[in-house]
Amino acid sequence: MKKLIALALLAVSAAGAASAEEFTVNTNNIYVGGSVGFWRNITEHSTQASIMPEVGYNLSDKAAIGTTIGWEHNYSANHTSYNMFKIAPYFRYNFFQSGKVSIFCDGGFELGAGRTSYKGDHSDVAATYGIGLKPGISVALSNHFSLVAHVGFVGYQGANKAARDGGAESGWGAFFNGNNISFGAYYTF
Repeated sequence: MKKLIALALLAVSAAGAASAEEFTVNTNNIYVGGSVGFWRNITEHSTQASIMPEVGYNLSDKAAIGTTIGWEHNYSANHTSYNMFKIAPYFRYNFFQSGKVSIFCDGGFELGAGRTSYKGDHSDVAATYGIGLKPGISVALSNHFSLVAHVGFVGYQGANKAARDGGAESGWGAFFNGNNISFGAYYTF
């Protein structure tokens, strides 16, 4: 898995270096915003929450690059929890647009680090990582303001033992459920 992440980083940096000479920044293409996610499972007495500020740059009408940097919390009924700092750079491709509605997909990776606590004890550093696709929808309310939702995840997510003890999971797959819905807003300059 480490080789796969290293290869992805190398490919992104090589592509960036190849086009760096031709790239000029248009401040009208910068967007800022973020998303907030919350899920409470009443039956299992578990809670998940996240706050992810975001900044990005529209390369064209169809493509953008950006990153989210923020915090995630997970608590389960067996008194285990983790608090995690996360960073998730991505490449966005907008594959459908009709009027003010756009459907897109973010492809990227994420890294997280934090602490896990279980039954009063604290762990060493908990780490999570992943690579995959997150589909989403955007509704432009004006030329500068839009609402955004991400629904689901397809790819791989991994975690070290300390993070798994706190409720993080490792594995491949696709899931589209309440745990993977986030809502946000963007302001484009």
